[in-house]
Amino acid sequence: MDKAVNLYCETLGFELKEPSPEWSVISTKLGELTLYKTPKITPLVLRGADVTPISLHVTSFEEAADQLEKKGYSVKRKGRNSGTLTDPWGNMIDLHDHRKS
Repeated sequence: MDKAVNLYCETLGFELKEPSPEWSVISTKLGELTLYKTPKITPLVLRGADVTPISLHVTSFEEAADQLEKKGYSVKRKGRNSGTLTDPWGNMIDLHDHRKS
């Protein structure tokens, strides 16, 4: 749980609202995200892949990717404006901006 809370709060800037060893609630500007520590469950199947995606809009993808990489996270770039990384449980986090190329 600590690694996930660190990624979402310390690295991505969300606020830890309710901490717990088994589940934690983090706040975003538009709502809340609950992180659960569970036994292996069947992931959602979307876009032909076994992932549970989270999509985050950022002001500048390149700046966000650079900051994440400096903190030790691997960002798989899909062009100038988007890319993905995974959280400690393997959930895909999609980062993108809407700048015109």
